Amino acid sequence: MRAVVLDPNGRPQLADHPEPQGAGVLVHVLACGLCGSDVEKLGHGHAGAVLGHEVAGILEDGSQATVMHRVPCGSCERCRAGHESTCEEFQHLRLEPGGFAERLRATHVVPTDGLGVDAIWIEPVACILRAAERIPGGRVLVVGCGAVGRLWVQVLRRCGSEVVVTDPRADRVEGAKRLGARVDAGPVDAAVVTAHGGLNDALARCEPGGTVLVFAAPGASIPVAVDTIYRRELSVVGSRSATPAHFDAAVAVLPELDLPEVTTLPLERFAEGVDLYRRGETLKVVFTP
Repeated sequence: MRAVVLDPNGRPQLADHPEPQGAGVLVHVLACGLCGSDVEKLGHGHAGAVLGHEVAGILEDGSQATVMHRVPCGSCERCRAGHESTCEEFQHLRLEPGGFAERLRATHVVPTDGLGVDAIWIEPVACILRAAERIPGGRVLVVGCGAVGRLWVQVLRRCGSEVVVTDPRADRVEGAKRLGARVDAGPVDAAVVTAHGGLNDALARCEPGGTVLVFAAPGASIPVAVDTIYRRELSVVGSRSATPAHFDAAVAVLPELDLPEVTTLPLERFAEGVDLYRRGETLKVVFTP
């Protein structure tokens, strides 16, 4: 079958790949979304790897499903404390080989009948739903108005929060405003960082005792306004990935969301799609076999 495979230098190449083997059910991939974490692995991932985890697929019986690429055990001390993504079981990949392929095997699938290719949004929405549980109500700043930022605006408004946004691109701010977000320079009770460069902006806007949730982070260390955290007694928390319960919740809520527009390309145009993403010329790139 065809798949986008990383070469010895971590560069993606369309290649023939063996049929997926091992545990799990066979999933025929309808589409797979490009995640920022996929892009970060390009040039660094191990040879032979197939990336992609935002999957919309069809099972052998014709039913539609998405997959969970990592699954916590649900019973260890870390899971019980609400830090499921730090569970040792969570580190193991649950699909083979990855979503940028014609087929894969997955040990954990989630039914998505009726959603079609929109199921590529289940995984990011599930991550947002889990992270939103760590955000106190009130005025919440969303830093970054890309695809993930727009989903955050809607989830927070559904929770009853007043949402304000910031982004250097006026067109993306306007898109968030159409979803009910506001733009002002006032202080906020909490902030969500969906852009790599937005942490200090979020810290500067938070009221004393506020919360900043890091939902995206660069790979390298960055300067942080620690004095602001100290003097305002701010809480800085992180949230990564989702649990099975949040996947189920995302399936239920997805039809009620205004999903960001996507650019759909075949696997043969993978490099082009990555380039569009890096230049910020599209909100979301989705690849089809």
